Amino acid sequence: MKKVISLSFVLLILVSFLTACNFTQNLAGALADDAESTKKAEELLLAMAEARDSDVKALLHPTVAETSDDAIAQMAEYLAGRKATDTEVINVSINTSTGTSGKMRQESITYKITLEDSTEFYVSSVYLSDGDGSGFISFQLVLGLV
Repeated sequence: MKKVISLSFVLLILVSFLTACNFTQNLAGALADDAESTKKAEELLLAMAEARDSDVKALLHPTVAETSDDAIAQMAEYLAGRKATDTEVINVSINTSTGTSGKMRQESITYKITLEDSTEFYVSSVYLSDGDGSGFISFQLVLGLV
């Protein structure tokens, strides 16, 4: 009887290990669907590719919108009019808190981007919604390893 229980326990653990990867992927997909910044990241990339600086700044958090001119110009120069054809969510972290300064929600998401010329790179972004407004406080094109 002990052997049957032990074997059942081992099989249960084995099955849970084999399904854990799929569970993690499904959870990341569900979080990405819950994130309000996913669609805004695509809009931001398109606005950068088309060099629409005012639209880019409208998607940034008010606390960083005025100090981002050089960074926006560098990213727009890299994109050089090339539009994204595929956006894949790689990593998601969403934190929500309520404190004395009000409610805050921060979404940290890493995307794998494929451009229309098949160039691939990653975007590491942080989207903040707080009492000052909402928008990206960090949006980095990552050309190396992630």
